[in-house]
Amino acid sequence: MKIALALPPYGLTKSYGGAGTKKRGILPPLGVGYLAAYAAGRGHQTVFIDGPALNHDIETEAAAILAEKPDVVGISCLTRLAPNGYALAGALKNRAPEIPIIMGGPHVSSFWQNILGECPHVDILIPGEGEETLAEVLDRLDQQASCDSVQGVIFRDDHGNIVTNPPRPAARDLDVFPHPLRTIYQHELYIPLPNQCRRTPATTVITARGCPYGRCAFCYQGGLYASPYRRRSPENVIDEIARLKRDYGIREIIFWDDNFVTSPKWMDTFCSLLDREKLDITWTVQSRVNTVSEEILKRMAASGCYNIHFGLESGNQQMLKVANKGITLDQSRAAVKAAKKAGLEVRASFIIAMPTETPAMAEETIRFACELNVDYMIFYPFHFQPGTPLTELARREGTILPEGTDMHQPSYVPVGYDSPEQISAIIRSAYRRYYLRPRYLARALWRARNPLLLRNYIQAFWYWFTLSFFSSHH
Repeated sequence: MKIALALPPYGLTKSYGGAGTKKRGILPPLGVGYLAAYAAGRGHQTVFIDGPALNHDIETEAAAILAEKPDVVGISCLTRLAPNGYALAGALKNRAPEIPIIMGGPHVSSFWQNILGECPHVDILIPGEGEETLAEVLDRLDQQASCDSVQGVIFRDDHGNIVTNPPRPAARDLDVFPHPLRTIYQHELYIPLPNQCRRTPATTVITARGCPYGRCAFCYQGGLYASPYRRRSPENVIDEIARLKRDYGIREIIFWDDNFVTSPKWMDTFCSLLDREKLDITWTVQSRVNTVSEEILKRMAASGCYNIHFGLESGNQQMLKVANKGITLDQSRAAVKAAKKAGLEVRASFIIAMPTETPAMAEETIRFACELNVDYMIFYPFHFQPGTPLTELARREGTILPEGTDMHQPSYVPVGYDSPEQISAIIRSAYRRYYLRPRYLARALWRARNPLLLRNYIQAFWYWFTLSFFSSHH
């Protein structure tokens, strides 16, 4: 069978804010790559239409999908994009009612109970990890057989009744899955943000599923279909990197794991293999502040890692407790210090205006950010993820606004704040105060002796300048 996998359209310039910024920060979605690879292994043909990267609207996306003459369409959907996902399913059914539509992705994993009721155009849901389930569903559709015994699907039967099959157990060994099928991507569409890479071509790789902590109150890592934490072997990851280097000339890897630095043993093996293969790859990671050590950061730096991102969330200990982040301000200080000592660039992010926060607490966060003085700092307003503990708190305390598409526009006002405009003003002020400090500028100029860094700083400065001075006026 031929399946067209698609992401619903989404104005990506809005995702990262900024006025007229070049469309950057779009990276190849690995989930569909894994689905395509597994389906291909079972003899099915896959094409991928990336609505956000192609800048499609709903009708253009539907036309592009149907131009591929697929037997089945699979829509991968984030909760933020659910209305667009439903609209895309509707546009497809209007033009080609005979084509089955499957929906998967994080929105389906979280809200599988409601979707078939909310969207009559979707026929089959695949919550959770979808490789084995999708391949089995395609086999059944190919044979014109029912999905009634396929684990992990929710579907409408011939009478229109909704059937919920038991979940499929998560695969324990991730090495059984083939690497993402990179031939489905239009590689020229994917350009990282200035602070995401030094060398191109660059791409993303993920080494684990689930989150080893998985208890942050603002994140959806719970629920029936949430992923337990498992990790690929270092050998399997190195094999993927070697292929990316050979087939696409990749020079840099952006690791997309929620927390890359977990097991010192895994990290040491990985770095040793990377050194042995002499792949000449630079790489960047994300980590929690309470799982890194100076020793492991130095080991990573010696093997080509040059940049680490920490989600710090707040500079107020009480707010970290509300967010159930499981870290302290001193751990954040220690991790940033250790990363700098290892010679790594440091990126960090904070969330402003979480439930129960006050402007005085936000001021503590901004001061804490300035104290840490990392290379790239992001301040986001709190955006609720339905079904998370922090969203339930937000519903009880404060005002939830209509969710827009701009990550830098507030969609929630806590009791302690006056208005969304006040939150926007605090965030704009945070950017100005952070990036225009003499101490920051001195560090940036000192580091910018490297021409690659100078280029990144200039691009990043313009990018954050548009965020700080323009984005909230649009």
